[in-house]
Amino acid sequence: MGNKALPARPLRRQTLADRLAEDIADRILSGDLTPGESLPAGPELAEQYGVSRAVVRDATNLLAARGLVDVRHGSGVYVTSSQHAAFGDALLLTLRRAGATAWDLEQFEQLLFPAVAALACASASEEEIAGLRDLAHRHLAELEARATASETDEGVATGDDGLLPFARILKGVLEVTHNEVLRQIGEQLLALRRPREWIGVSARSGLEMDREFLHEFLAILESRDPETARQRVAKLMELPPEAVDAMKRTPIGDVPRIDIG
Repeated sequence: MGNKALPARPLRRQTLADRLAEDIADRILSGDLTPGESLPAGPELAEQYGVSRAVVRDATNLLAARGLVDVRHGSGVYVTSSQHAAFGDALLLTLRRAGATAWDLEQFEQLLFPAVAALACASASEEEIAGLRDLAHRHLAELEARATASETDEGVATGDDGLLPFARILKGVLEVTHNEVLRQIGEQLLALRRPREWIGVSARSGLEMDREFLHEFLAILESRDPETARQRVAKLMELPPEAVDAMKRTPIGDVPRIDIG
């Protein structure tokens, strides 16, 4: 039997702008050009590559469309520091349009984080586990200060990364798995989290709930037993029926109001 003939399809012809954009993109992805670093000025790039300024302009537009550079008029062209924010905004918009709820996110995390904890048990160094414990202590100290001041709006304040304090601990757990795919995807999920409003729960009670959760969670990681960690974290992340019902009624991106009274 002879080889099957394939129908001819037109092959995409690369323009000079395509080729220039591809070369610069490779330099960005390889780390030769670092986040925040400025590209050479248009005339300089044109001379270096032996192309016209129009080609440089078109290549820059292609890179900007891919989110790899930021064009600042009057200042220059800079390698973007991260595409997380743009990707996160697009993901939230897509999920909102699909009718996703806060429970959809929570349920996915309940499926994901037992596996994350198991991997962290096997992958994290003693120093990394100690770092997570320090992070947890700082989080509890913040809650203690709020409880003492009788503040009940637990989760409004975020860090420079835009994450809630508790989400930053989970981000730390993702990092010690040493799995870059988990870290990148997990961080996007954590950015979708919103503070939960527990009606009828005082700041002091909320502090104790967090303290018990973190104490157990860290003990699980320190056990160095991946399979036991998977089972115990799955149990630990279970929520009361009132919380599940409230989250099912809350669009993703909004704050769930949970009345356990």
